[in-house]
Amino acid sequence: MKFLFSLSLKNIIRYKKRTILTFLILSFGIAFYIWMDSFIDGLNEQSFDNVINFETSHFKIQSEKYDEDKPFSEDNFMNNYKEVVTALEGTDFIESHTTRIKFPAELDNSIDSTPCLVIGIDQEQDKKVFILPEFIEEGSLKPGCAMIGKKLAASMDVKVGDFIYITFREAKGMFNSIEMEVSGIVFSPDPGTNNSTVFINLSEAKEFLNTEGVTEIAIKTNNRDKYKKYKVALQKSIPDYKIQSWIDMSQNFLAISKMKKKFSFIFVYFIIIIALVGIINTMLMSVLEKKREIGTMKALGFTDGDILKMFIFEGAIIGVLGSIFGIILSIILNWYFVEHGIDMTTMMEGFGTDNMGYKIIGIAKSTWSIKPMINSIIICVIASVAASYYPAKQATKLQPVECLRTIQ
Repeated sequence: MKFLFSLSLKNIIRYKKRTILTFLILSFGIAFYIWMDSFIDGLNEQSFDNVINFETSHFKIQSEKYDEDKPFSEDNFMNNYKEVVTALEGTDFIESHTTRIKFPAELDNSIDSTPCLVIGIDQEQDKKVFILPEFIEEGSLKPGCAMIGKKLAASMDVKVGDFIYITFREAKGMFNSIEMEVSGIVFSPDPGTNNSTVFINLSEAKEFLNTEGVTEIAIKTNNRDKYKKYKVALQKSIPDYKIQSWIDMSQNFLAISKMKKKFSFIFVYFIIIIALVGIINTMLMSVLEKKREIGTMKALGFTDGDILKMFIFEGAIIGVLGSIFGIILSIILNWYFVEHGIDMTTMMEGFGTDNMGYKIIGIAKSTWSIKPMINSIIICVIASVAASYYPAKQATKLQPVECLRTIQ
């Protein structure tokens, strides 16, 4: 066995150019697969972080009858939210919580108008759950004023100090329009915050909507990954409310992301197939060029099984070395995208964040993942051995006399 393995290695070294070409195709295919998998995982992770840090936190509690298709229904408001907050006090896994009011509205700059989402926040409590204050680019949220996303401000041609009109329905269905000064601009990595959100003070939102309630309570826990366990505990504490974890609220995004990941790998599979075709071609050429050697080995007593193993070893060696070199290339490539990332602002603006399917804007970074590396070695070796089987089988069919007649 050791002799057959060393012989296979010598055969690979003998035909350097052809072997290196096949080896490089396989390596680049593997490197691209690992990088793509890691980069998509990085996009997913950043998207989840943005959803949690700006929109949902780890859990959202709403009225049991909450219906997002009827945003101004009285059933959407929790008038007894203080009782819920009291029930949550002392829960060991809850680090902080905050109350918010969200409602759709029309933003008007006296020339143009556009739909927007208005969020009423308690600034002191909100910063304990969300990281919005870290991304205020200009000004701040002042009493009687509004703070808006940077892209929304740019599209409506407003800046700090300008006045806007927000038109909406009160909780009881009456239309209302409020004039507010823009006192702050937010530029965050979350596209929803930048593109369509207006922030106002919670107390003013209650006054505008003519309600004493809130539409949601956002909760930050000590471990976002224990959402299943914590959700069960919350449902026991407050059974008559709608409780959603960040995973529950990200189902649409997860479905889109998984679909994009599958389609993205089709291109990678084509690269691997091309590499496998190269291996088959290399092995077939090797069989043709080594007819005399094969005949000599058979004449010396080597069995068909020995010949088969020799060529399969060649394919396995190419597969192992190709995958290892591919992993090294992917580490070098991925390191840059982990450390520096790529600015996706232009791409996002061109395709639109909704079309891209990721909740991210600005610098997108990759992540480190061991799973695609392990998968690449397993798939690459198995595929290389499988690709070598047919040429190896052809070699075993050669007769010693026929091989020895071959003139090289």
